[in-house]
Amino acid sequence: MSGLPYRIRAPLAKLKERKKTPQEAAKEATLGDGEKLESENANPDYVRLALTSRVYDMVQETPIQHASGLSHRLQAQVFLKREDLLPSFSFKVRGAYNMLAHRTSPGAKFVTYSVGSQGHSMASAAAALGMDATVVMPERTPIKRRQAIERQGAKVIIHGKGLTDAKDEAIRLAEQDGSLTLVQPHEDSYVIAGQATAGLEVVRQIGPALESLEGSPGSTTTKDGSRELDAIFVTAGGSSLLAGIAAVVKAIAPRVKVIGVEAEGADLLHRSLLTGYTLSQSEPDAFVDGASVTQLGAEVFRLCNELVDDVVLVSQDEICAGVRDTFEDTRAMLEPAGAIAVAGLKKYVDSLPAREGGSKGNFVVISSDASNIEFDILRFIAERAHIGEQKEKVFALRMPDRSGMFRDMYNAVQPRLVTEFVYRHSPGHNDALVYMAIERAEYEQRDYDVQGVIDALSPLGVLAKDVTGDEMAKTHARYLGGGRPGELPGERLIRFEFPETPGALAKFLNSLEPKWYLTLLHYRNHGGQVGKVLAGVQVPEDQQEKFLSVVEGLEYTFFDETDNPVFTDFMR
Repeated sequence: MSGLPYRIRAPLAKLKERKKTPQEAAKEATLGDGEKLESENANPDYVRLALTSRVYDMVQETPIQHASGLSHRLQAQVFLKREDLLPSFSFKVRGAYNMLAHRTSPGAKFVTYSVGSQGHSMASAAAALGMDATVVMPERTPIKRRQAIERQGAKVIIHGKGLTDAKDEAIRLAEQDGSLTLVQPHEDSYVIAGQATAGLEVVRQIGPALESLEGSPGSTTTKDGSRELDAIFVTAGGSSLLAGIAAVVKAIAPRVKVIGVEAEGADLLHRSLLTGYTLSQSEPDAFVDGASVTQLGAEVFRLCNELVDDVVLVSQDEICAGVRDTFEDTRAMLEPAGAIAVAGLKKYVDSLPAREGGSKGNFVVISSDASNIEFDILRFIAERAHIGEQKEKVFALRMPDRSGMFRDMYNAVQPRLVTEFVYRHSPGHNDALVYMAIERAEYEQRDYDVQGVIDALSPLGVLAKDVTGDEMAKTHARYLGGGRPGELPGERLIRFEFPETPGALAKFLNSLEPKWYLTLLHYRNHGGQVGKVLAGVQVPEDQQEKFLSVVEGLEYTFFDETDNPVFTDFMR
């Protein structure tokens, strides 16, 4: 049974357990049976814990806002739960405040670890409760995030290269100083109950919200005329929000689906659920580090394993499109981690068939985080949003280098809109290498006709390749039209992604030995979070293994792109 998907495995496990359990004969209820039943249940009652939480001592209920643009495009009624309006701009303040209010006393001191929004929420909650907070953060944390936490009165300690190092240091500090209490970000039952209050609010708010749309195009009703919610989409990450919402919503409205959403490459919950036990990862994805952890807690995993209906995975480009969609409907600017659920909603609902009457249903998506948004990353988000919306494709072209060729290619792909040409004449070559970005034509409502572009260019003698899904092409190669040295003996092409910290690029450059010749270098900064470098290095044949050993020793995320067709066919 372990090979089955969790959403099938979990109900089967429950059924087997129920069959094994001896059934007691029915008896007349007596006073106190309810209390006895609760005391014998080893698992917390999250509905009761959420209803009696201390969350509203600090925050107010957040609204659900109708997303008219998304609703129209998806043929559904979509509402955004505006958790970005909370203090610290994140849902995490709910769980942080509730846990501190229940577990500690005024004047208490605690230590935690974070790369941004969790530490900010903890610091905000501590300030409201008159507590001393210490937040350990890795060296790669952008300075603006540190400053935001310090402005809340918390002490920030910078330690280690990544979140694992920061966690280990927080544990050491708590063990060393008996007055410091270690606070885990997601696992505590009061944290989960605090996040669960968002689910209770959705259950209360959705009825009036749907009634306000009475008679509007695309609204849906059930057979008896009442309006019902079909699904709630929640970013996973540490998954305390997903677990909390699932716990209360499934208890109150069990037919409503609770769907988790994760970024591709940071799908720790998805992989853990499929295997049936909690996995770990070395370091969170820098692009969505506000929704990434190194390991899930046991209680969070239990709740998600039993109650979550599905998990949707989304790409970076789809997340960027989600940021833009939220901005267009609300003028709210979410960080990438906060828009993961929006991207998942779009992907999921887009695949649904329309019901009788034309609508696909009623949905709520949690816009969970705006704490870590940095202005500089908006450039990257804007670039990738069109690709994430499947409105734009990037093509690598090898074309005859003759006069009038660009005019002929431009006319061939009409009525599509050409949004980018990258080209430089290369003397001594009869052909030219070109990168061209093309927007979808208006008549291509859903699917981009990639083959239509390739077929339109083929009669001109143009070899075209869709490279939209190739990260190296989108991030680096499309900006490198020009010099063509041909095939260089021993050349290796390495793509790096590393946290933006002083000296990070220099560490790579200083590692190169005198006989290793740098043949290509392209670097882009992405909003102070992650630097992306493409480097070509010509290495003598007898030093290839040593070169790879040096690259691995840098402890950066890297990809060997030497055999990537984009490099071999369009960059030499």
